[in-house]
Amino acid sequence: MRHATPVHTAGSVGPWHWEALPFHAGEVTVDQAHRYCRGIATGHYENFPVFLRLFSPEQQTALAAVYAFARTADDFADEQVFDAFADTALASWRTQLRDCYAGKAVHPVFIALRWAIDRFPVRQEHLEALLDAFVQDRVKNRYASWAELHDYCTASAEPVGRIVLAVLGQAAPENEERSDALCTALQLANFWQDISVDAKKGRIYIPARLMARHGVTDEDILSGRRVPGLAPLIDEITGYTARLFRQGRPLIGALPMPGKAYIALTHFGGATILSMARRYGPALVSERPRLALLPFIASYLRPFTAARRNA
Repeated sequence: MRHATPVHTAGSVGPWHWEALPFHAGEVTVDQAHRYCRGIATGHYENFPVFLRLFSPEQQTALAAVYAFARTADDFADEQVFDAFADTALASWRTQLRDCYAGKAVHPVFIALRWAIDRFPVRQEHLEALLDAFVQDRVKNRYASWAELHDYCTASAEPVGRIVLAVLGQAAPENEERSDALCTALQLANFWQDISVDAKKGRIYIPARLMARHGVTDEDILSGRRVPGLAPLIDEITGYTARLFRQGRPLIGALPMPGKAYIALTHFGGATILSMARRYGPALVSERPRLALLPFIASYLRPFTAARRNA
């Protein structure tokens, strides 16, 4: 059954987001909830994954709801403005997620999410895992080993790929395995891109045992000090991540369109960021590589335009 016009009262919507709604308190329609989620998805400074229009309108709408859910929770965990009540907000977000799966939704994000899960097999456990990762970010800022970091990525990154596969109707076990490798690679590439940014928040995602082996200390990272062991350390973590990108790459060939194009672009973008991080090397402790969208698109399309010119 499609939800065309149901409404929901706004009395219990969390105060942290209600004031920002693009409509007045009272009744929230499903259409309003969708517009709200798309506003978050397209307007956040860490923008919604590029080339969303590759998907069908229903897929776009569902993914925007998922993104708004995760983006809001991530902001609770990470943005300074929420520090005073971040834990309470995350706990409320989890309660509202469970209510949503039980058929009760009040906040616009969950009204839109309820619409999405009525149409696509988006599993509650994957959304709960994302919340687990955001909560972990509140209490944990060091990782001892690759295994410990992979455990974090199992919650923070892998569910995203599995949700996308579910929306595409391609959630076969072999696809999920490749997606897990790709999503973990993307998460790690983002960590290496953001070493200097995370240091300002007191976070270090480079495995501590690896740092010790290269003679790099926490203080070296936090203060942006370019010590001799930093170059081989960056080489090792980016090389490790490159192997994960290679493990995930066969997912491109396994999917039909539009998933094939989306995953190809995602893989290419992540691998490009990783390549930039590798080139920055020790400078990562004080500078953040940035991937401009237009050069990224141009570099992706270059082989195809060259092929047409040579035809």
